[in-house]
Amino acid sequence: MILGFDIGNTNTVMGMYRDGDIIPQRTCRYRTVRDITVDELCMKVHGFMGIFEREYQDSVSGVVFSSVVPEVNHLYYSMSKRLFEIAPLEVDYTVKLGIRINYTAPEQLGSDRIVNAEAAFREYGRDCIIVDLGTATTFCVLLESGVLDGGLIGPGIGISINALSEKTSKLLKVEFTKPENLIARNTAEAITSGFFYGWLSMVEGIIGRIEGHYGMPFLKIFTGGYAEIIGPHVSFENIIDTNLTMKGLRYIFDQNIQ
Repeated sequence: MILGFDIGNTNTVMGMYRDGDIIPQRTCRYRTVRDITVDELCMKVHGFMGIFEREYQDSVSGVVFSSVVPEVNHLYYSMSKRLFEIAPLEVDYTVKLGIRINYTAPEQLGSDRIVNAEAAFREYGRDCIIVDLGTATTFCVLLESGVLDGGLIGPGIGISINALSEKTSKLLKVEFTKPENLIARNTAEAITSGFFYGWLSMVEGIIGRIEGHYGMPFLKIFTGGYAEIIGPHVSFENIIDTNLTMKGLRYIFDQNIQ
C-alpha cells in the first residue's frame, strides 16, 4: 500500500493506494494546520488508517507528498519515519518526471501544478489547459510534447468571498453556487450572482486568451474544490477530474521507485 498526501494551503488530502491503482482506494480530507505537531499528525494518520486496516504499518511500502506549505514538510518526513520507517518522496521539480518544465525559476513552481501536469500528460496526452480551482486559481499550459509551458495564478474563490465579507460592513458572506437568476433583487443574491458569473467569465476569458496566444485549441481540464461548480457551466467542452492531483502523486511515485 502507498500513502499519498496533497498538502494544500487550506486542506490536505490523504489517499491510500492499493497495488497498482492510480486512484486512491480511500481518501481523507483534513484542514492544513501549520503549527500541528508531529504527534498530532501521527495520530491523525494512525486514526484514519486504523479504521480500515489491521497491522497497516507492515503493509505500507511507500509515502509520497506534494506540498505548497513548506513549513509543514518536515513533519511528514518525521511522521513517515516514525510510523512506517520509510523516508517519503517529496515532489518538486528535481524528482524524475515524465514532463519537462519550461519555467525560468522552477524552484518557485508549486508542486501541485507539477503533479497536475504529470497526471494530465499521462491520462490525456494532449495539449491541455489545467484549471485548478482551489485556494488559488491556477491555469497551467501543458503541451502535447510533455512540456509544462507555464501559466497564470489568480485569486481563489473562497478567500475572495471571505475577504469581501470581512472588509465590508454590509456585504454578506455567501456560498459559491450558481444563482437562480443573473439579475438579483436582494444583496445576498447579488453577491452570489456576482461571484459565480464573475469567476465563470474570468475562467472563460483567460482560457480564450491562452488559446489565442498559442493559436490553437486546448483540452480543458478542471480540478480542485470548485471544479464541479464551475466546470458544468462554462461555454465549452471540458473534463472535470477531481482526482487529478492524487493520480499525479501515484504516477510520480512509481516513476521514482523504479
